[in-house]
Amino acid sequence: MHRISFAIATTLLLSAAGPAVAVGMDMPMSKPNAMTPNSDYRFELSGPPKAGDPGKSIVSVQLMHSGKPIVGAIIIQSRADMGPIGMAAMTAPIKSLGEQPPGTYRFEVSNGSVWQKADNWSLSFGAKVQGVAQTVSGNLTVKLMP
Repeated sequence: MHRISFAIATTLLLSAAGPAVAVGMDMPMSKPNAMTPNSDYRFELSGPPKAGDPGKSIVSVQLMHSGKPIVGAIIIQSRADMGPIGMAAMTAPIKSLGEQPPGTYRFEVSNGSVWQKADNWSLSFGAKVQGVAQTVSGNLTVKLMP
């Protein structure tokens, strides 16, 4: 009985004492982030959007780090929505067209089927960059024509 009571008391004591006791006992709490990628990386337009097929826009972006474009990133997530005008639930299909030229990532946004006038769209991206453990993410606002 004393053994159970001691175990319960120890658990309660550690729970109430919080991380300071756990750290003092050399218990691992959490791993610190080696790097916060969003503070060092950003997505930028590499030129004005161009008209594609009817109702589609071609957007070219660069993933920048310390003022230089990143070559060879793998875009794992992309989204186009109308958040800048208060309608984030309105999304449009977005398709990757690859990296052309190196360091410039092109996308086809089918915004004309969703909204029939020129307006601001939010484009958000997630990318894997060699040597960076976390996914690099960011967004930008761009005016697209239908």
